[in-house]
Amino acid sequence: MSVMFTASTSVGARAVMGSARGVEGCGGRVIVGPGSLGRRRARGALVIRAAVRPYTVRKGDTLDTIASKRKMSVSEVRKYNKKLGDGSALAPGTTILLPAEKLSSRDQAIIDGIDKINEPRIYPTRAGETIEDIIAPRKISKADVERLNPGVKLGALKAGVKLKLPPGKYTVREKEMLQGCGILPAETLNPLAVLGTPLALKTLGAVVAVGAYAMYFAACRRYQTHGTKLWGNDLPEMDDD
Repeated sequence: MSVMFTASTSVGARAVMGSARGVEGCGGRVIVGPGSLGRRRARGALVIRAAVRPYTVRKGDTLDTIASKRKMSVSEVRKYNKKLGDGSALAPGTTILLPAEKLSSRDQAIIDGIDKINEPRIYPTRAGETIEDIIAPRKISKADVERLNPGVKLGALKAGVKLKLPPGKYTVREKEMLQGCGILPAETLNPLAVLGTPLALKTLGAVVAVGAYAMYFAACRRYQTHGTKLWGNDLPEMDDD
């Protein structure tokens, strides 16, 4: 059975996995993945509806600005976030929930620039934005942008210039929005990355320490029981006389 994810009952994100892999984003556009059959929907598909998506508050965000950019009222935002305080100020880094189909104009522009997940996307530049502002947070090399945009003067970008960017290169905010809409799959956990975390290193150190102590204790017991070397053969020594 195919599995279809939708962000709402109307124009939510639909990521169809299995025989059909077309993705209809929050903005209503069909975004095609590898092996996609476009708008074709498999019969008997299981539809899982997710009405909300996460949004991480940035510096300068307030409930008013978040709501107005998405044509919502503050009371609507509060309806999805019962634990918010009375004020409109929010601490940067706080994660709130928003209706998946409610997008800012910038969110919509990002979605509109994606045609196929594994192909270059169109990025509309903003006023005052430099090429460094674009490539640094997305970890893109300038050479890649130059290759995709021959003839474009990257040193003097104007607002509204449509640049091609390599596939799969997004800012943290863009990735969060696209994953929340179902356009990008949620990231899987890399076990090698987990091993390098401070908690994992502390746990490994504790395990090594406990293991070393257990070996020392066993060696001491062995010496007390057999009266022989701590390590080696338990058999009594041979007397050659």
